[in-house]
Amino acid sequence: MPFSTEFFSKHKELIYKIALAVLIILFLLNFAVSDTYKLEAFEIELDLSLSTTPSTIIKFPPIGQVFARTHLTPIDLRLTLEAIHQERLTEIIADVTDSEELVELMRSRAKGILDLFALRLALITVLGGIVGASLRGISANSVLIGVMVAIVIISMLYVGTYHTYDLTAFDDPHFEGMLEAAPWMVGLIQEGLENIEQLGSEFELIASNMSQLFTRIEALQPLAQQVGDLQVLHLSDIHNNPVGLQFVIQIANSFGVDLVIDTGDITDYGTPLEGGLLDRVEKLELPYVFIGGNHDSPTIIDKMAEFENLIVLESDVVEINGLTIAGIADPAAESNEISPQIENIGKYQQELKELVTDLETTPDIVVSHQLGIADPLIGEIPVLLHGHTHTFNISQEEGTTIIDAGTTGAAGLRGLQHEEGIPYSVALLHYNLTEDDEYKLDIVDIIKLHDRHGGFILERQLVEE
Repeated sequence: MPFSTEFFSKHKELIYKIALAVLIILFLLNFAVSDTYKLEAFEIELDLSLSTTPSTIIKFPPIGQVFARTHLTPIDLRLTLEAIHQERLTEIIADVTDSEELVELMRSRAKGILDLFALRLALITVLGGIVGASLRGISANSVLIGVMVAIVIISMLYVGTYHTYDLTAFDDPHFEGMLEAAPWMVGLIQEGLENIEQLGSEFELIASNMSQLFTRIEALQPLAQQVGDLQVLHLSDIHNNPVGLQFVIQIANSFGVDLVIDTGDITDYGTPLEGGLLDRVEKLELPYVFIGGNHDSPTIIDKMAEFENLIVLESDVVEINGLTIAGIADPAAESNEISPQIENIGKYQQELKELVTDLETTPDIVVSHQLGIADPLIGEIPVLLHGHTHTFNISQEEGTTIIDAGTTGAAGLRGLQHEEGIPYSVALLHYNLTEDDEYKLDIVDIIKLHDRHGGFILERQLVEE
Protein backbone atom coordinates (compact mmCIF):
# COMPACT_ATOMS: atom_id res chain seq x y z
CA MET A 1 0.00 0.00 0.00
CA PRO A 2 1.49 3.40 -0.99
CA PHE A 3 2.56 5.64 1.82
CA SER A 4 0.04 8.38 0.90
CA THR A 5 -2.89 5.97 1.01
CA GLU A 6 -1.68 4.45 4.28
CA PHE A 7 -1.21 7.86 5.80
CA PHE A 8 -4.68 8.95 4.70
CA SER A 9 -6.30 5.82 6.10
CA LYS A 10 -4.58 6.24 9.44
CA HIS A 11 -5.31 9.98 9.72
CA LYS A 12 -8.56 10.17 7.75
CA GLU A 13 -10.56 11.72 10.57
CA LEU A 14 -7.90 14.36 11.26
CA ILE A 15 -7.69 15.31 7.57
CA TYR A 16 -11.48 15.62 7.33
CA LYS A 17 -11.56 17.89 10.38
CA ILE A 18 -8.75 20.10 9.04
CA ALA A 19 -10.34 20.32 5.58
CA LEU A 20 -13.76 21.21 6.97
CA ALA A 21 -12.22 23.78 9.32
CA VAL A 22 -10.39 25.40 6.39
CA LEU A 23 -13.55 25.48 4.23
CA ILE A 24 -15.69 27.06 6.95
CA ILE A 25 -12.99 29.63 7.75
CA LEU A 26 -12.62 30.61 4.08
CA PHE A 27 -16.40 30.86 3.74
CA LEU A 28 -16.69 33.17 6.74
CA LEU A 29 -13.71 35.27 5.62
CA ASN A 30 -15.37 35.76 2.26
CA PHE A 31 -18.88 36.57 3.47
CA ALA A 32 -19.08 37.35 7.18
CA VAL A 33 -16.33 39.70 8.36
CA SER A 34 -17.70 43.05 7.17
CA ASP A 35 -18.74 45.53 9.85
CA THR A 36 -19.47 49.25 10.13
CA TYR A 37 -17.37 51.54 12.32
CA LYS A 38 -17.54 55.20 13.27
CA LEU A 39 -14.42 57.18 12.38
CA GLU A 40 -15.11 60.56 13.95
CA ALA A 41 -17.66 62.15 11.56
CA PHE A 42 -17.63 59.24 9.11
CA GLU A 43 -19.30 55.87 9.10
CA ILE A 44 -17.17 53.35 7.24
CA GLU A 45 -17.59 49.69 6.42
CA LEU A 46 -14.53 47.44 6.51
CA ASP A 47 -14.64 44.16 4.64
CA LEU A 48 -12.37 41.39 3.46
CA SER A 49 -12.82 38.81 0.72
CA LEU A 50 -10.77 36.19 -1.08
CA SER A 51 -9.23 37.38 -4.33
CA THR A 52 -6.87 36.29 -7.08
CA THR A 53 -5.87 39.93 -7.64
CA PRO A 54 -5.29 41.19 -4.08
CA SER A 55 -5.97 44.91 -3.72
CA THR A 56 -7.00 47.60 -1.29
CA ILE A 57 -10.27 49.13 -2.47
CA ILE A 58 -11.72 52.41 -1.23
CA LYS A 59 -15.34 52.95 -2.28
CA PHE A 60 -17.17 56.29 -2.40
CA PRO A 61 -20.82 55.53 -3.21
CA PRO A 62 -22.23 56.57 -5.60
CA ILE A 63 -19.32 58.15 -7.47
CA GLY A 64 -17.04 55.13 -7.73
CA GLN A 65 -13.99 53.58 -6.15
CA VAL A 66 -10.21 53.79 -6.10
CA PHE A 67 -8.01 50.72 -5.72
CA ALA A 68 -4.38 49.67 -5.85
CA ARG A 69 -2.46 46.39 -5.78
CA THR A 70 -0.99 46.83 -2.33
CA HIS A 71 -0.12 43.32 -1.06
CA LEU A 72 0.42 39.69 -2.07
CA THR A 73 -1.84 37.68 0.23
CA PRO A 74 -4.96 36.43 -1.67
CA ILE A 75 -7.47 38.82 -0.14
CA ASP A 76 -9.13 42.13 -1.04
CA LEU A 77 -9.34 44.75 1.68
CA ARG A 78 -12.36 47.05 1.24
CA LEU A 79 -13.23 50.34 2.88
CA THR A 80 -16.62 51.89 2.03
CA LEU A 81 -17.68 55.38 3.07
CA GLU A 82 -21.24 54.80 4.27
CA ALA A 83 -22.21 58.19 5.75
CA ILE A 84 -20.92 61.62 6.72
CA HIS A 85 -22.22 63.43 9.79
CA GLN A 86 -22.19 67.12 8.96
CA GLU A 87 -22.22 68.65 12.43
CA ARG A 88 -19.38 66.50 13.74
CA LEU A 89 -17.30 67.08 10.60
CA THR A 90 -17.74 70.84 10.93
CA GLU A 91 -16.57 70.67 14.54
CA ILE A 92 -13.48 68.67 13.58
CA ILE A 93 -12.48 71.07 10.79
CA ALA A 94 -13.00 74.04 13.12
CA ASP A 95 -10.60 72.51 15.65
CA VAL A 96 -7.90 71.62 13.10
CA THR A 97 -5.33 74.25 12.09
CA ASP A 98 -3.80 72.63 9.00
CA SER A 99 -4.18 69.68 6.65
CA GLU A 100 -1.28 67.74 8.22
CA GLU A 101 -2.96 67.90 11.63
CA LEU A 102 -6.19 66.62 10.07
CA VAL A 103 -4.37 63.69 8.45
CA GLU A 104 -2.63 62.82 11.73
CA LEU A 105 -5.93 62.95 13.63
CA MET A 106 -7.61 60.61 11.18
CA ARG A 107 -4.61 58.27 11.18
CA SER A 108 -4.66 57.88 14.98
CA ARG A 109 -8.43 57.21 15.02
CA ALA A 110 -8.15 54.77 12.13
CA LYS A 111 -5.55 52.68 13.98
CA GLY A 112 -8.04 51.92 16.76
CA ILE A 113 -10.65 50.86 14.22
CA LEU A 114 -8.18 48.58 12.44
CA ASP A 115 -7.30 46.94 15.76
CA LEU A 116 -10.99 46.24 16.40
CA PHE A 117 -11.41 44.85 12.89
CA ALA A 118 -8.37 42.60 13.33
CA LEU A 119 -9.77 41.29 16.61
CA ARG A 120 -13.16 40.62 14.99
CA LEU A 121 -11.41 38.83 12.12
CA ALA A 122 -9.45 36.64 14.54
CA LEU A 123 -12.55 35.71 16.55
CA ILE A 124 -14.55 34.83 13.42
CA THR A 125 -11.66 32.73 12.12
CA VAL A 126 -11.36 30.81 15.40
CA LEU A 127 -15.12 30.28 15.55
CA GLY A 128 -15.12 29.06 11.94
CA GLY A 129 -12.30 26.66 12.65
CA ILE A 130 -14.06 25.18 15.69
CA VAL A 131 -17.38 24.82 13.82
CA GLY A 132 -15.72 23.23 10.82
CA ALA A 133 -13.66 20.77 12.82
CA SER A 134 -16.71 19.81 14.89
CA LEU A 135 -19.07 19.05 11.99
CA ARG A 136 -18.23 15.34 12.28
CA GLY A 137 -18.65 15.39 16.01
CA ILE A 138 -17.71 17.84 18.74
CA SER A 139 -14.95 16.99 21.18
CA ALA A 140 -12.02 18.58 22.91
CA ASN A 141 -9.84 17.28 20.10
CA SER A 142 -12.09 18.90 17.46
CA VAL A 143 -11.99 22.24 19.25
CA LEU A 144 -8.19 22.07 19.49
CA ILE A 145 -7.86 21.21 15.80
CA GLY A 146 -10.20 24.08 14.83
CA VAL A 147 -8.28 26.58 16.94
CA MET A 148 -4.92 25.46 15.52
CA VAL A 149 -6.15 25.69 11.93
CA ALA A 150 -7.55 29.18 12.64
CA ILE A 151 -4.26 30.31 14.19
CA VAL A 152 -2.31 29.09 11.15
CA ILE A 153 -4.63 30.79 8.63
CA ILE A 154 -4.95 34.09 10.48
CA SER A 155 -1.20 34.22 11.13
CA MET A 156 -0.46 33.66 7.44
CA LEU A 157 -2.87 36.43 6.47
CA TYR A 158 -1.62 38.88 9.10
CA VAL A 159 2.08 38.29 8.56
CA GLY A 160 1.84 38.01 4.77
CA THR A 161 -0.26 41.16 4.38
CA TYR A 162 1.82 43.19 6.83
CA HIS A 163 5.18 42.34 5.28
CA THR A 164 4.10 42.73 1.66
CA TYR A 165 1.83 45.76 2.06
CA ASP A 166 3.00 48.70 -0.05
CA LEU A 167 1.14 51.94 0.62
CA THR A 168 3.02 53.67 -2.21
CA ALA A 169 0.91 51.62 -4.64
CA PHE A 170 -1.66 54.40 -4.19
CA ASP A 171 0.77 56.80 -5.87
CA ASP A 172 -0.51 55.25 -9.10
CA PRO A 173 -4.03 54.03 -8.26
CA HIS A 174 -6.84 52.79 -10.50
CA PHE A 175 -10.21 54.50 -10.62
CA GLU A 176 -13.67 53.19 -11.49
CA GLY A 177 -17.01 54.93 -11.90
CA MET A 178 -17.07 58.72 -12.02
CA LEU A 179 -13.77 58.70 -10.16
CA GLU A 180 -12.18 57.32 -13.32
CA ALA A 181 -12.90 60.68 -14.94
CA ALA A 182 -12.28 62.77 -11.85
CA PRO A 183 -10.07 61.25 -9.13
CA TRP A 184 -9.92 64.70 -7.57
CA MET A 185 -13.41 63.93 -6.18
CA VAL A 186 -11.62 62.03 -3.43
CA GLY A 187 -11.45 65.51 -1.88
CA LEU A 188 -15.24 65.58 -1.81
CA ILE A 189 -15.39 65.31 1.99
CA GLN A 190 -13.52 68.57 2.45
CA GLU A 191 -15.22 70.35 -0.45
CA GLY A 192 -18.77 69.59 0.66
CA LEU A 193 -18.60 70.77 4.27
CA GLU A 194 -20.99 73.66 3.88
CA ASN A 195 -23.46 71.85 1.63
CA ILE A 196 -23.26 68.27 2.78
CA GLU A 197 -27.03 67.83 2.86
CA GLN A 198 -27.23 68.75 -0.83
CA LEU A 199 -24.74 66.13 -2.03
CA GLY A 200 -27.43 63.71 -3.21
CA SER A 201 -28.88 66.11 -5.76
CA GLU A 202 -25.41 67.35 -6.70
CA PHE A 203 -24.26 63.80 -7.45
CA GLU A 204 -27.14 63.44 -9.92
CA LEU A 205 -26.01 66.61 -11.65
CA ILE A 206 -22.39 65.46 -11.70
CA ALA A 207 -23.26 62.04 -13.08
CA SER A 208 -25.36 63.48 -15.89
CA ASN A 209 -22.49 65.67 -17.11
CA MET A 210 -19.28 63.71 -16.56
CA SER A 211 -19.95 61.00 -19.14
CA GLN A 212 -19.56 63.28 -22.16
CA LEU A 213 -16.65 65.32 -20.89
CA PHE A 214 -13.68 63.30 -22.13
CA THR A 215 -15.17 62.65 -25.58
CA ARG A 216 -15.54 66.37 -26.11
CA ILE A 217 -11.94 67.02 -25.16
CA GLU A 218 -10.78 64.26 -27.50
CA ALA A 219 -12.71 65.95 -30.30
CA LEU A 220 -10.57 69.07 -29.98
CA GLN A 221 -8.67 69.61 -33.22
CA PRO A 222 -5.92 72.04 -34.24
CA LEU A 223 -8.23 74.93 -35.09
CA ALA A 224 -5.57 77.57 -35.57
CA GLN A 225 -2.21 77.80 -37.23
CA GLN A 226 0.70 79.48 -35.50
CA VAL A 227 0.25 83.25 -35.86
CA GLY A 228 3.19 84.53 -33.80
CA ASP A 229 6.89 83.99 -33.27
CA LEU A 230 6.24 82.81 -29.70
CA GLN A 231 3.10 81.22 -28.23
CA VAL A 232 2.54 81.47 -24.45
CA LEU A 233 -0.27 79.46 -22.84
CA HIS A 234 -1.71 81.08 -19.71
CA LEU A 235 -3.67 78.79 -17.40
CA SER A 236 -4.91 79.04 -13.83
CA ASP A 237 -7.07 77.42 -11.14
CA ILE A 238 -6.97 73.79 -12.27
CA HIS A 239 -8.10 72.80 -8.77
CA ASN A 240 -6.82 69.25 -8.93
CA ASN A 241 -8.97 68.38 -11.95
CA PRO A 242 -7.07 65.94 -14.24
CA VAL A 243 -9.52 66.79 -17.01
CA GLY A 244 -8.14 70.32 -16.87
CA LEU A 245 -4.60 69.00 -17.20
CA GLN A 246 -5.66 66.91 -20.21
CA PHE A 247 -7.27 70.04 -21.67
CA VAL A 248 -3.94 71.88 -21.29
CA ILE A 249 -1.99 69.06 -22.96
CA GLN A 250 -4.43 68.99 -25.88
CA ILE A 251 -4.27 72.79 -26.33
CA ALA A 252 -0.46 72.77 -26.14
CA ASN A 253 -0.24 70.07 -28.82
CA SER A 254 -2.88 71.66 -31.05
CA PHE A 255 -1.65 75.25 -31.05
CA GLY A 256 2.14 74.94 -31.09
CA VAL A 257 2.69 76.33 -27.57
CA ASP A 258 6.27 77.29 -26.64
CA LEU A 259 5.82 78.22 -22.98
CA VAL A 260 3.22 77.60 -20.25
CA ILE A 261 2.51 80.05 -17.40
CA ASP A 262 0.34 78.80 -14.52
CA THR A 263 -0.92 81.43 -12.07
CA GLY A 264 -1.76 79.00 -9.27
CA ASP A 265 -4.38 76.90 -7.52
CA ILE A 266 -3.32 73.74 -9.28
CA THR A 267 -4.70 71.87 -6.24
CA ASP A 268 -7.63 72.34 -3.85
CA TYR A 269 -6.03 71.90 -0.42
CA GLY A 270 -2.37 71.30 -1.15
CA THR A 271 -2.37 67.76 0.28
CA PRO A 272 0.17 65.03 -0.65
CA LEU A 273 -2.64 62.97 -2.25
CA GLU A 274 -3.39 65.82 -4.63
CA GLY A 275 0.31 66.26 -5.34
CA GLY A 276 0.43 62.69 -6.61
CA LEU A 277 -1.87 63.66 -9.47
CA LEU A 278 0.47 66.32 -10.88
CA ASP A 279 2.98 64.03 -12.59
CA ARG A 280 1.26 64.56 -15.94
CA VAL A 281 2.63 68.14 -15.93
CA GLU A 282 5.89 66.58 -17.10
CA LYS A 283 4.09 65.15 -20.13
CA LEU A 284 3.89 68.63 -21.61
CA GLU A 285 7.66 68.58 -22.22
CA LEU A 286 7.50 72.38 -22.35
CA PRO A 287 8.95 75.09 -20.11
CA TYR A 288 6.32 75.57 -17.40
CA VAL A 289 6.38 78.62 -15.11
CA PHE A 290 4.32 78.22 -11.91
CA ILE A 291 3.36 80.40 -8.96
CA GLY A 292 1.48 79.12 -5.92
CA GLY A 293 -2.15 80.12 -5.40
CA ASN A 294 -4.20 80.40 -2.22
CA HIS A 295 -5.23 76.71 -2.52
CA ASP A 296 -1.66 75.47 -2.95
CA SER A 297 0.86 74.78 -0.16
CA PRO A 298 4.61 74.38 0.45
CA THR A 299 4.11 70.63 -0.09
CA ILE A 300 2.72 71.21 -3.58
CA ILE A 301 5.29 73.84 -4.46
CA ASP A 302 8.10 71.44 -3.48
CA LYS A 303 6.46 68.71 -5.60
CA MET A 304 6.22 71.02 -8.62
CA ALA A 305 9.86 72.04 -8.22
CA GLU A 306 10.88 68.40 -8.73
CA PHE A 307 9.82 68.44 -12.39
CA GLU A 308 12.65 69.16 -14.82
CA ASN A 309 10.53 71.29 -17.15
CA LEU A 310 9.06 73.43 -14.36
CA ILE A 311 10.19 76.76 -12.92
CA VAL A 312 8.61 77.80 -9.62
CA LEU A 313 8.46 81.53 -8.91
CA GLU A 314 7.95 82.44 -5.25
CA SER A 315 9.32 85.99 -5.46
CA ASP A 316 11.59 85.74 -8.45
CA VAL A 317 12.42 86.84 -11.97
CA VAL A 318 13.21 84.42 -14.77
CA GLU A 319 14.21 84.89 -18.40
CA ILE A 320 12.96 82.14 -20.65
CA ASN A 321 12.46 81.90 -24.42
CA GLY A 322 13.42 85.58 -24.68
CA LEU A 323 10.77 86.78 -22.20
CA THR A 324 11.47 88.27 -18.78
CA ILE A 325 8.85 87.08 -16.29
CA ALA A 326 8.49 88.34 -12.71
CA GLY A 327 6.12 86.76 -10.22
CA ILE A 328 5.21 86.23 -6.60
CA ALA A 329 3.36 83.35 -4.97
CA ASP A 330 0.11 83.97 -3.13
CA PRO A 331 0.67 84.58 0.61
CA ALA A 332 -1.62 81.64 1.44
CA ALA A 333 0.72 79.28 -0.46
CA GLU A 334 3.27 79.74 2.32
CA SER A 335 1.08 77.82 4.76
CA ASN A 336 -0.18 74.25 5.13
CA GLU A 337 -3.33 75.51 6.83
CA ILE A 338 -6.62 74.70 5.08
CA SER A 339 -7.90 78.31 5.20
CA PRO A 340 -5.05 80.62 6.27
CA GLN A 341 -5.89 84.21 7.16
CA ILE A 342 -3.82 86.79 5.26
CA GLU A 343 -3.88 90.13 7.01
CA ASN A 344 -1.17 92.30 5.44
CA ILE A 345 -1.56 92.13 1.67
CA GLY A 346 0.27 95.46 1.36
CA LYS A 347 3.50 93.71 2.34
CA TYR A 348 3.25 91.44 -0.70
CA GLN A 349 2.22 94.30 -3.00
CA GLN A 350 5.36 96.15 -1.97
CA GLU A 351 7.54 93.06 -2.35
CA LEU A 352 6.34 92.49 -5.93
CA LYS A 353 6.67 96.16 -6.82
CA GLU A 354 10.26 96.28 -5.52
CA LEU A 355 11.06 93.06 -7.40
CA VAL A 356 9.94 94.69 -10.66
CA THR A 357 11.33 98.21 -10.15
CA ASP A 358 14.77 96.88 -9.17
CA LEU A 359 15.18 95.35 -12.63
CA GLU A 360 17.25 97.21 -15.23
CA THR A 361 14.48 96.77 -17.81
CA THR A 362 10.73 96.36 -17.43
CA PRO A 363 9.71 92.69 -17.43
CA ASP A 364 7.60 91.45 -20.34
CA ILE A 365 5.13 89.68 -18.03
CA VAL A 366 4.24 89.94 -14.34
CA VAL A 367 2.29 87.07 -12.75
CA SER A 368 0.33 86.86 -9.50
CA HIS A 369 -2.53 84.66 -8.40
CA GLN A 370 -4.76 87.49 -7.13
CA LEU A 371 -5.03 90.70 -9.12
CA GLY A 372 -4.93 92.77 -5.93
CA ILE A 373 -1.29 91.92 -5.22
CA ALA A 374 -0.17 93.28 -8.61
CA ASP A 375 -2.55 96.27 -8.74
CA PRO A 376 0.17 98.87 -7.95
CA LEU A 377 2.05 97.85 -11.12
CA ILE A 378 -0.79 98.59 -13.55
CA GLY A 379 0.45 101.25 -15.96
CA GLU A 380 4.09 100.32 -15.39
CA ILE A 381 4.23 96.89 -17.07
CA PRO A 382 3.04 95.65 -20.48
CA VAL A 383 1.28 92.40 -19.44
CA LEU A 384 -0.20 91.18 -16.14
CA LEU A 385 -1.43 87.58 -15.81
CA HIS A 386 -3.54 86.37 -12.87
CA GLY A 387 -6.35 83.98 -11.89
CA HIS A 388 -8.37 83.36 -8.70
CA THR A 389 -11.77 84.69 -9.87
CA HIS A 390 -12.73 81.64 -12.01
CA THR A 391 -14.03 84.08 -14.64
CA PHE A 392 -12.12 84.77 -17.85
CA ASN A 393 -11.40 88.44 -18.44
CA ILE A 394 -9.11 90.51 -20.62
CA SER A 395 -8.79 94.27 -20.33
CA GLN A 396 -6.37 97.13 -20.87
CA GLU A 397 -5.70 99.76 -18.24
CA GLU A 398 -3.16 102.54 -18.58
CA GLY A 399 -1.23 100.59 -21.21
CA THR A 400 -1.19 97.30 -19.28
CA THR A 401 -2.92 94.26 -20.77
CA ILE A 402 -4.53 92.38 -17.87
CA ILE A 403 -5.53 88.75 -18.47
CA ASP A 404 -7.43 86.49 -16.08
CA ALA A 405 -7.34 82.93 -17.46
CA GLY A 406 -10.50 82.04 -15.52
CA THR A 407 -10.35 78.41 -14.41
CA THR A 408 -8.58 75.80 -16.50
CA GLY A 409 -10.05 73.09 -14.27
CA ALA A 410 -13.64 74.39 -14.49
CA ALA A 411 -13.34 75.28 -10.77
CA GLY A 412 -12.85 71.62 -9.83
CA LEU A 413 -15.78 70.04 -8.03
CA ARG A 414 -17.38 73.47 -7.59
CA GLY A 415 -17.81 73.72 -11.35
CA LEU A 416 -19.76 70.46 -11.52
CA GLN A 417 -22.08 71.74 -8.82
CA HIS A 418 -23.17 74.75 -10.88
CA GLU A 419 -26.34 74.27 -12.90
CA GLU A 420 -25.07 76.44 -15.74
CA GLY A 421 -21.57 74.99 -15.61
CA ILE A 422 -18.20 76.74 -15.58
CA PRO A 423 -16.09 76.44 -18.75
CA TYR A 424 -12.54 75.14 -18.92
CA SER A 425 -10.60 78.20 -20.07
CA VAL A 426 -7.10 79.26 -21.07
CA ALA A 427 -5.51 82.25 -22.80
CA LEU A 428 -3.08 81.81 -25.68
CA LEU A 429 -0.76 84.78 -26.06
CA HIS A 430 0.86 85.34 -29.47
CA TYR A 431 4.13 87.32 -29.34
CA ASN A 432 6.00 88.66 -32.37
CA LEU A 433 9.52 90.02 -32.63
CA THR A 434 9.86 93.73 -33.29
CA GLU A 435 12.57 95.36 -35.39
CA ASP A 436 14.54 95.77 -32.13
CA ASP A 437 14.43 91.99 -31.58
CA GLU A 438 12.11 92.38 -28.61
CA TYR A 439 8.91 90.43 -28.13
CA LYS A 440 5.60 92.27 -28.30
CA LEU A 441 2.16 90.84 -27.50
CA ASP A 442 -0.06 91.22 -30.58
CA ILE A 443 -2.90 88.68 -30.22
CA VAL A 444 -4.69 86.88 -27.41
CA ASP A 445 -6.81 83.81 -28.14
CA ILE A 446 -9.56 83.07 -25.61
CA ILE A 447 -10.15 79.31 -25.58
CA LYS A 448 -13.08 77.82 -23.66
CA LEU A 449 -14.59 74.36 -23.44
CA HIS A 450 -18.12 74.03 -22.03
CA ASP A 451 -18.47 70.51 -20.64
CA ARG A 452 -22.26 70.55 -20.34
CA HIS A 453 -23.47 72.42 -23.36
CA GLY A 454 -20.96 70.99 -25.81
CA GLY A 455 -19.48 74.30 -26.92
CA PHE A 456 -15.86 74.91 -27.89
CA ILE A 457 -15.10 78.61 -28.23
CA LEU A 458 -12.06 80.26 -29.80
CA GLU A 459 -12.23 84.05 -29.69
CA ARG A 460 -9.36 86.21 -30.93
CA GLN A 461 -8.55 89.69 -29.65
CA LEU A 462 -5.97 92.09 -31.01
CA VAL A 463 -3.86 93.91 -28.43
CA GLU A 464 -3.97 97.64 -29.00
CA GLU A 465 -0.84 99.75 -29.10
